[in-house]
Amino acid sequence: MKQCPICFGDLETREVAPCYMCGSLAVELDHLRENRHSYAVYRFPNGTEMELCEVCFLDVGSIHGEHWGLAPPLRITTDDLVLVRQDFRPAATRDKYCPNCCARLAYLKSLREILDTNSQGG
Repeated sequence: MKQCPICFGDLETREVAPCYMCGSLAVELDHLRENRHSYAVYRFPNGTEMELCEVCFLDVGSIHGEHWGLAPPLRITTDDLVLVRQDFRPAATRDKYCPNCCARLAYLKSLREILDTNSQGG
């Protein structure tokens, strides 16, 4: 994939931490090396799975529902996420990154799936 699924801008490649939401931040690679976070894969209500650190897992409920394609005042909360598995061996990897959206491709693809599902009333 050469274009961002959200803004359609060009993507670049970079090393990232496991968390789909914050893993593209350079400081998160330091946190990974220092074992500061735990990581787990969660299933969102539409079936999309995302690996999140414990901080981003808790942050999901603070994100406005519109970000996920939901009509106000609806939100996705931590109660809506299902734990699929814990990642006991987290490692850095390479992923595409959108400089316009400031996010890694794994997150942007997951967000696109969630937005598409919610726009169809799912």
